[in-house]
Amino acid sequence: MLVLMVLGVQSTGKSTLLNTMFGLQFAVSCGRCTRGAFMLLIKVAEDFQPELGGCDFILVTDTEGLKAPELAKLEDSYQHDNELATLVIGLSDITIVNMAMENATEMKDVLQIVVHAFLRMEKIGKKTNCQFVHQNVSDVSAHEQNMRDRKHLLEQLNEMTKAAANMEKKCKEMKFSDIMDYDLEKHNWYIPALWHGVPPMAPVNLGYSQKVYELKKYLFEFLKDCSQERTPNDIPQFLEWVRSLWNAVKHENFIFSFRNSLVAEAYNQLSVKYAEWEWGFRKEIHFWVSEKETFIQNQPPDKLDTSVSIRLKSEAQEKLRQEAEKILNHLQQYFESGAANLHLIEKYKEDFRRSANSLRNELESYSFSKWQEAIHIKKGQHKTDSVLSEYKRKIEEKVDGLLNHCRKSNCKLNNDELEKEFENMWTETLSELSFIPLQRRNIFEDVEFQLRRDLADRGSAVWKMLQDAKSLCAYETQNFKMKKEYLDLKVFRGYKPSISGLKEFLTQECWHKTEALAKSLIDECNSYTDGKVNGKADYDETYCRELLRMINEWLQQADVQNLHTTACFAVDLKLHVLGDAACAFQTMHEEFIKENDPLQRLGKLNPQYLSTFKALY
Repeated sequence: MLVLMVLGVQSTGKSTLLNTMFGLQFAVSCGRCTRGAFMLLIKVAEDFQPELGGCDFILVTDTEGLKAPELAKLEDSYQHDNELATLVIGLSDITIVNMAMENATEMKDVLQIVVHAFLRMEKIGKKTNCQFVHQNVSDVSAHEQNMRDRKHLLEQLNEMTKAAANMEKKCKEMKFSDIMDYDLEKHNWYIPALWHGVPPMAPVNLGYSQKVYELKKYLFEFLKDCSQERTPNDIPQFLEWVRSLWNAVKHENFIFSFRNSLVAEAYNQLSVKYAEWEWGFRKEIHFWVSEKETFIQNQPPDKLDTSVSIRLKSEAQEKLRQEAEKILNHLQQYFESGAANLHLIEKYKEDFRRSANSLRNELESYSFSKWQEAIHIKKGQHKTDSVLSEYKRKIEEKVDGLLNHCRKSNCKLNNDELEKEFENMWTETLSELSFIPLQRRNIFEDVEFQLRRDLADRGSAVWKMLQDAKSLCAYETQNFKMKKEYLDLKVFRGYKPSISGLKEFLTQECWHKTEALAKSLIDECNSYTDGKVNGKADYDETYCRELLRMINEWLQQADVQNLHTTACFAVDLKLHVLGDAACAFQTMHEEFIKENDPLQRLGKLNPQYLSTFKALY
C-alpha cells in the first residue's frame, strides 16, 4: 500500500484536486467542509501492480484545512495545525502541499515546524516526498518569476532548518532536503483556476484538468521509481506506523505551540536565560534558609517565641521581594538588549513575568515551611529529650517490676526465657506510649520527578528514552560507558571516501574526549553529593536541582558542544549521576530519621536494658 495525502490552508481546493485526479467524491463547498482526515483506498489494476512493486492499493487522504477561522480562537493557537501537518507528512509517501496562487508564505511557517518536529523525534524513519501545488495561478508560463519565488521559498526553509538544527544541537549544515524529499526543479506545479469567470454559470477551465492530469502522471512515475528502492508497507505495518508516529506527536509538547522555528529559537534562548535567573533566586533563598536554620538550632527553646517567627517572616518577605525584583529587572534588560528576533517573542514577556511572581510565591511557601519546621524540630528535640526521660523512667519501672516477678517465681528462667519475657514487656510498654513518627520520603521518586521536569521540553524522542529507561536504582552501581549512540556521526558525512581515515580518527578522538570529560563531570557531581551526605542533614530537593544545573551548564560548554553529543548522551548521563545521588540521598534521609525519630532512639536502648536486666537477675 502506498500513501498519498494532501495538505494546505482552508479553501485552497484540496478536495477538488483529489476528486479531479482520482475520480473521487470528497465533499466540496465554500468554507470548511472537511473536518479531520478522510481516507479512501483505491484499488490498483492487477496488470499495473508489478510496476508499483506489488502495491495493491493507494491510500488517498483528504485533510482538514489549516488556519481555519473556526479554530483561531486565540491569535497564537498553532498547536492544532502543526500537529495535523506533522502527522500527515509523517504518514505519507507523497504529500501534496496545496497553496493558493504563487504565494507560499501561509504554508512556510507550518513546514518549518514540521521539519523541527521531525528533528526532535529523531528516528522518524522515511523521508516524505513533497510536491508543491500552486493553484489559481494566472500565468503558469511565467517560468522565471515562478523559479525566483521557489528559490526564495527554499532559501527560507533552509535557513529555518539550519536554525532548528542548531537549536537541537544537530549538524549545522542541515538543509530542508535532508529532512524532506524535495527537488526545486521537479516538485513544483502551477495549476490555473478551475473556472473561467464567476461560478456557477462560468464554464470549467480545461487547463485545470490538463495540469492535474500531468501531475497525476508524474506522481505514478515517481511511485514506480520509489517502489524499486523500497517495498510498500502492508496495512498492519501502516497501522503500527500510525501508532508510533501519533505517540511521538502526542508527546511533542513544546515545539508545536510556536508559529515557526525562529520564534521557537528566540523563546528557547530566553528560557535558558530565565532558567539561570531562576536558579540564582532559588540558591539565594536556600542559603538564607540554611542560615536561619543554623540560627534556630543555636537558640534555647524558650527563646523561640512568636516574636522570632514574626521577625523571620518579615526578613523572608523582604529577601523574596529583592530577589523577585532582580529577575524582573533582568527580564526588562534582556528585552532592551537588542538580541536577535526579540520582537517575535514580545507577547511571551508577560508569561515570564507571571512565572517570576509564581516562583516568588513558591519560594515564600518553601522558606516559611522550612524555618517553621526548624523551630518545630528544635522545640521537638527538647520535648523529645523530656519525653524520652519519661519513657526511660517508665521502662525502668517495668524492668524492675519484671525483675521482681521473675525472682519471686518458683521456677528458674534460662537465658532464652529471660529474653522472651523482656521482649514481651518491651513491646507492651512501647504500645502504651504515644509517638509522632517523622515522615519518611521516597527520594528516588522525588529525584525522578525533578529529572522529568528538567527534560519536559526536549521532545518526544527524549520522552521515549525516559519511558524506556530503567529505574534510577539500576544506575546506582553501574559505571558510565560510552555508546555509539552518544555521538552525532552525521557531522562527518561531508568527508569524501579519500579522507575516510581522517573521519575515523576524528570520531575516535571525539569518543575518547567525551568519555574523559563525562567521567570528570561524574566525579565532580559525586563529590558534591558526598559533601551533602557528610553534612548529616535531611534531604532537600535543592540538592537534585543543583546536580541538574551542573550537568546542564557542562553540556553548554564550548568544548563539549564541539564533540557533537546527542540527546541520548545527555539523558543517560543524567540518569547515571542522579541514580548514584538518589541512592546516597535516600540513605542520608534514613539516617536522619534514625537520629531524630523518638521511637528509633528508644529502640537503640533495647540491648542496653536487656543486658542490665540479665545481669541483675
